[in-house]
Amino acid sequence: MRIGFAGAGAVGCHYGSKLKQAGDDVVLLARGAHLQVIQKQGLQHESEGRQKVLQIEASDDVHALSSCKVIVISCKMTGLPAMLETLKPVVKPDMLLVTMQNGVEAPDLVSTAFPGVAVVAGTAFIGARVERPGFVIHSAAGGIRLGIWREGLGAQLLPLLLERFNAADVPARKDDDAAAMLWRKLLWNCGFNAMTAITRRFAKDIAASDDTLLYIRRAMLEAVDVALALDVSIDASDIDKHVEVTLAMGPVKTSMWQDIEAGHKTEVDFINGYVVRMGNEQGIDTQTNHMLTTFIHAIEMA
Repeated sequence: MRIGFAGAGAVGCHYGSKLKQAGDDVVLLARGAHLQVIQKQGLQHESEGRQKVLQIEASDDVHALSSCKVIVISCKMTGLPAMLETLKPVVKPDMLLVTMQNGVEAPDLVSTAFPGVAVVAGTAFIGARVERPGFVIHSAAGGIRLGIWREGLGAQLLPLLLERFNAADVPARKDDDAAAMLWRKLLWNCGFNAMTAITRRFAKDIAASDDTLLYIRRAMLEAVDVALALDVSIDASDIDKHVEVTLAMGPVKTSMWQDIEAGHKTEVDFINGYVVRMGNEQGIDTQTNHMLTTFIHAIEMA
């Protein structure tokens, strides 16, 4: 089964590399210096302290994805609208489209862009970064959860995709409640992603501080309140689980922290900012998420 990754950042390159090493037919849609290095020298992939250089197909021509059965849309939310336009010439009715963005909006955007095509929502809890063009480091976790968002011909490929990920040593399982799955990851991001970018401290460190943990919990609790108002099946117990897991994490730089350091626009408007927007619609106080969104915007302007 040919699998394409539309967006060859840290996430796309890591999972593409794992599948390639397991024998799958993989193509990366990439650009710029990153693409040039991959094409000329291969993709350098480090995971669990072990480095490999992989000869993996990569292109800036979207038609390289036209023969794929599955396209994993692995760009960030900030680049999703442009990516959907790019993909329009090659998406077919029998394909399976998989979203891997932070936040909860991507599956609906993909479904709107490609009516009738099967869409699977995905979450990846992973520490990974592009160290330099052509070199991706996987530093923590990496499990995937996938849930059907919209049925279609390609939905029948989901069991095979899960099988291929697991065969590639990527823990992957199906989630029967895709909305709750997305919101549970959003909870963690609301609490920790912006706060790590603001403080430049690892998530495990701010989870261990009573002062910062107070605001982390407030941000996540606001998100729970909004989710419940939208009839999403999560609850406050998910907050305790996130804190427990985070305290055991290694020194991982979050995506917002990496974006701030690189001078890129963050995804805060799709994480904390989204909770604020939905909170306003539902009449729910989201002042902690509003504060975190405001602080990140201020840092972005610096």
